[in-house]
Amino acid sequence: MRPSQRPGNGTLGRRINLYTNYFELKFQPNLLLYRYEVRITHANQDAIVIVGRQIATQVILHLLETDLAEYQDSTASDGYQNLISRRKFPQHDAPYIVDHEQHCYHVTLVSTGILRFSQVYRLLKGDVDDQEISLSAAHIHALNIILGHQPKYSPHFKVSGAGTYLDLDSRASLGSGLHILRGLFLVAREAQGRLFVNTAPKIAICYDDYSLDRLILEYMHQNGPDMNKVAGLVQNLRVQLTHLGMRKRAGRFVPRVKTIYGLAAPGDGNGLVYPPKVYCLGAGARDVQFFREPRSPEHGPDSGTVPGSRKRRRPMLEGYVTISEYFRSVYNIGVDHPWLPIVNVGTAANPSYLPAQVCRVISGQSVPAAIGTAQFKQSTRAGPSCRESKETPASRFPSMEKELSSVLGLSRRSSGATLTSFGFTLAPGMARATGRVLEPPSIEYRKGKQASVRGAGWNLRGMRFAKTTPVSRWTYLWISESGSRLESIRLNEAIRRFCAHMKMLGVNMPDARQPGIKICVADSSVNRGSHPDNLAYALDKVRGASLSFLLIILPQSAERLYSRIKYLCDVEIGVRNVCVIEDKFQRSNEQFLSNVALKLNLKLGGINQTLPDRSLGIIEDEKTMVVGVDVTHPTTGTLPARAPSVAAMVASVDRFLAQWPAELCIQPARQELVTQIGTLLTSRLQIWRKWNRGQLPENILIYRDGVSDTQYEGVLSVELPQLRKACSDLYSHMGQVEPRISIVVVGKRHHTRFFTTVGTGQRNGGSPQTNPPNGTIVDQGPANSSKVWDFYLQSHTASRGIARPGHYVVLLDEIFQRPHSKAHLNPANAMQSLTHNLCYISGRATRASSVCPPVFYADLACFRARFYVEEMLRQSSSGSGPTYPLGLSLHANVKDTMFYI
Repeated sequence: MRPSQRPGNGTLGRRINLYTNYFELKFQPNLLLYRYEVRITHANQDAIVIVGRQIATQVILHLLETDLAEYQDSTASDGYQNLISRRKFPQHDAPYIVDHEQHCYHVTLVSTGILRFSQVYRLLKGDVDDQEISLSAAHIHALNIILGHQPKYSPHFKVSGAGTYLDLDSRASLGSGLHILRGLFLVAREAQGRLFVNTAPKIAICYDDYSLDRLILEYMHQNGPDMNKVAGLVQNLRVQLTHLGMRKRAGRFVPRVKTIYGLAAPGDGNGLVYPPKVYCLGAGARDVQFFREPRSPEHGPDSGTVPGSRKRRRPMLEGYVTISEYFRSVYNIGVDHPWLPIVNVGTAANPSYLPAQVCRVISGQSVPAAIGTAQFKQSTRAGPSCRESKETPASRFPSMEKELSSVLGLSRRSSGATLTSFGFTLAPGMARATGRVLEPPSIEYRKGKQASVRGAGWNLRGMRFAKTTPVSRWTYLWISESGSRLESIRLNEAIRRFCAHMKMLGVNMPDARQPGIKICVADSSVNRGSHPDNLAYALDKVRGASLSFLLIILPQSAERLYSRIKYLCDVEIGVRNVCVIEDKFQRSNEQFLSNVALKLNLKLGGINQTLPDRSLGIIEDEKTMVVGVDVTHPTTGTLPARAPSVAAMVASVDRFLAQWPAELCIQPARQELVTQIGTLLTSRLQIWRKWNRGQLPENILIYRDGVSDTQYEGVLSVELPQLRKACSDLYSHMGQVEPRISIVVVGKRHHTRFFTTVGTGQRNGGSPQTNPPNGTIVDQGPANSSKVWDFYLQSHTASRGIARPGHYVVLLDEIFQRPHSKAHLNPANAMQSLTHNLCYISGRATRASSVCPPVFYADLACFRARFYVEEMLRQSSSGSGPTYPLGLSLHANVKDTMFYI
């Protein structure tokens, strides 16, 4: 099944001229490219053994410089398995022999075809109209190999993921053992009859050659002693061991290198006869013990030592010993910071523990996304999109053209193949596109009072929520570090202001039930997530108390504590809750209290704001259910790499589009397609029935997040049949006609950006910016595909940096192109207008969301589910590793609410 074709372009809104970060790629009409598969084997082995990528890159480079030197300027490689040449290689029956680092390799080149650009050229020029002639994936793949050849083999650049090339000369220190590199992302694309290079600035934060204990110390000094974050910092980090000598390999001595699995944690090695004893996650050298078995007489203490080892010639300790004792006795090394977390360079099932001071970080590794706050702020200040105080986005992007020429080897004398040697040329300047600016809808509160919308934002002052639910009883849980009388007085005053503000917004609620619940904890306990039983005991006091909600005051932003609270409240106890940070809550101003109120009113089942019926098209008929779907995967430092993924589905319940209850499910790790999407839809349809007098919707509009263009077919061939079966089973039972379904994929992590000419864009903070104004739609131009129905929508106003539009791809449409429907005259207008206006019903803020709320809410639900899974894994750890939960069930009191907001 193929994605829906574009029914035409939209016409609503005023036209606007834009630039986009695409550079047109021109080529010769008679261009031929020869493709070859590269097979590299060790010379002393008969079987085909593909060597590692790093070695393969160097072997191919050596081959191009020697045996294929004549073809070097017209041959490009991906550094692993493919060669693209403008000239045909001569027949070579025997493998090429390449010597590299005292090893001999056989390299065999196998022809895999010829790419002819003559017919493609005619097709792109519009001279032919043959659906059988197209720019295949092989053409694009070859172009990307040519684009990446120069930076891949240049000593000035470092490859960081597919299509990202970092300039090593741009290195700037961030301190704390980190540095930043700038570079470019670039990829070839075909769009509406032309070839382009899409490019965007990129940055990467990398480690220096640095002692691991210093790295952890400085990180904790800036970010606090949250051991989950420290685990994220060191997980998968490659380190050189300094307490052991060099290891002899291939005739030479090489350092001993290990990869850190994580921090020492309770439950490590549970399947061992004598499992280690670990006090808590992040325990230090005196709090981690492992068992040393007695050694037989024939194994002396020097067994396994190598030249240069610092190992002492004395008997080893036996039985349970601490890491500190072991290193002092065996290696004569005293652990300088015994409270620093011990790292595990083995696995959870078979751990191997080391103190951080005997590990040295290998330079150049990329820092994971979950980096410390201070380092992140420094990186963004040096990044490509956060210098608006001095430069506007458009003033920076012309320099990107120079950077692109440098990366491609066009601005300097370069050895090897370049775009020019293949007959390609880059058109000067960014490509132009035409957009349209849609007007924002009216925002209505109680009694139809309209807010003044400006720059995609508005103010709550003088407004009352459109609908509220009366609060009968509520109280608070105060988790305090000091618990002083003065703090109690300040807290009570803050609670009084909170109640007054809720009433001002229209929420009818009494004063908090006194006294509230109070827990006193130490600072280290908060960050380590200690005293879970105390927390569970305190929260158990509200079980069965029939509270409308529980206000929880946290001493600081401690993720481990927050995770535990959400699990206990949402899964075990079943009480609606909202968390605030004590310091911010005590100093709360009107904006802070309004933000808390927005979330709380939604959790209580209320409606914050509404849109006029005319702004929502088919929604006003009360026969269309809007759905959001997302999948999240375990991230570094929070969950084990093989932990399950979580899928979430949210869905509207009426025409007001305010309440979006969510359903969650567990599925195999790293699986993007939702395995139980039919079950999720059935649960949402049942809730729709409860809200709509027993009737099911006639239309189901699904916004699907988190899939790439290579997975479009999977959505249509795997998920769509499940959706149809779920509808068939339920609708036939109810005696209703099966619904029409439309599926729209929403992309957020793309590299397309748009700019206006200086002085015509939106204004932020009194300075003219060159981001397009909010409401900008682009559905024709270099960024839009000729193969699918897609459009870009920048619904929001970027507070800083370069605005990133949402990319919407309509995979299936049975609603808007249906004959005799209101949208039939122009389906593109109907789809784009509805999607744009939906962004103004995001309930937890007084501004338009950057992507439509179904996707935004599904993402929030997935994020919350990660906390639940983390807690469930901690509780279910047994045997040799964690036993993953097969299901995820929320408490009945909260499951049909917006618990995730």
